[in-house]
Amino acid sequence: MTPWQKAKQWWDEHSTQDFSECLGEHLSAGYVWSSPEFFLMGHARYWNGEEQRFEPGEPNCWHVTLAASAGGGNPVRQAMRVFPYPQEYMSWFRGARDGRIRIHRWDKLSKATRR
Repeated sequence: MTPWQKAKQWWDEHSTQDFSECLGEHLSAGYVWSSPEFFLMGHARYWNGEEQRFEPGEPNCWHVTLAASAGGGNPVRQAMRVFPYPQEYMSWFRGARDGRIRIHRWDKLSKATRR
């Protein structure tokens, strides 16, 4: 199964939104990466660190909507490699387990994933 097929399967099992609709939204106003090794959908957002929430504003955070790997490797490191440029932050939801958002400084993630 390819990474995009894994991503679609997970999405179909955990979301009420149609995968094709979400993909279209990201193709129009977000970022999509698809290769034999990795698939990612994300978009740039503004994270207000003081208020601890997303708000309208100049984007400073890459938010990963969905990612899947062919296997092996660190998915955070893979995402950092395929986004077109770094932002101050990177975020993602932990998934179906707890639904909490994870926000990390790009520079700290970069150091941590090099280990």
